[in-house]
Amino acid sequence: MPSTDSTSKGSFLTKLVLFNEIILVAVLVVISAAISVGTSQFYSTTNILNILRDSSMAIIAGIGMTMLLITGEVDLSIGSLVAFVGVVTMDIINKTNSVFLGVLAGLSLGALTGLINGLVRTKLKVSSLIGTIAMMMILRGSVYLYKLEAAQNYHQLPALYSIGNGYLGFMPIPVIIMVILYIIFLIILYRTVLGRRLYATGGNDIAAKISGIKVDNLKIITFVANSVFAAISGIILVSRMNSGQPNAGVGFELMVISGVILGGTSLGGGEVTLIGTLFGLLILRVINNGIIILRWNQDLQIVISGLIIILAVFIDNKRKVARSKIITT
Repeated sequence: MPSTDSTSKGSFLTKLVLFNEIILVAVLVVISAAISVGTSQFYSTTNILNILRDSSMAIIAGIGMTMLLITGEVDLSIGSLVAFVGVVTMDIINKTNSVFLGVLAGLSLGALTGLINGLVRTKLKVSSLIGTIAMMMILRGSVYLYKLEAAQNYHQLPALYSIGNGYLGFMPIPVIIMVILYIIFLIILYRTVLGRRLYATGGNDIAAKISGIKVDNLKIITFVANSVFAAISGIILVSRMNSGQPNAGVGFELMVISGVILGGTSLGGGEVTLIGTLFGLLILRVINNGIIILRWNQDLQIVISGLIIILAVFIDNKRKVARSKIITT
């Protein structure tokens, strides 16, 4: 007969799994309330819209990262990709006076990067951790080789400005883009054959292969999708800054990954919650916003991000223990 302590511990771990999203919402509410005590500016319409606009880039990239982590893979190159996409997009716009061609170039660069990452993982059998670290270095060096200084917006095209700064009604356009992509991939993940195959691949790729799933092709597709989502975030960022900065996106990949894991997606693959990704990343953005409006030292954002990565991995390990207890019960 199990002891009271072990039973209560098992009960807590079970709740951690079953009520993950509820816990995240509660944490978000508590953090928001704490910040609002320090400044009434937090609940202003302008600040809330700024939080949503800032969060949209991380959440868009988080959707792709969530899909990738389901399969048991990871991508540490998206921060450098954001910078490269921004510089290339702005440079093409300057040379062609066409926002469409600039955006197309940025998305194409993202797709190509994802394809290379996928091929390195599936054909060369290099782990995604090592392969994407190498890609991170390649992209960061390449963006400086491509253009040392910022790629400034010479044409002041309204269409470019609107991508990151415009509104549709009262809602910022980046938030609308994020909501559309989020709903589409929420349906794909939970209501389609592709979603079930992603789960199967992350749960046990050998069993998935035996059942007829083309695991390598599926992983390549998720790498491409992940990089395209990062490219979309890069295009929104270049629109917001009105220039392509070679040093942009530093630490972006770690923030996205920590938010996704904090939200409930497992590093080991096979376990995912896209709803948790939304709230996990919102928590991180709200904390960063609070540091800014409270006028604290902004270097705290880096410190807190590091602490949250440790916390996210710790919680992920606890979830794995809880899931094993649920399965064996």
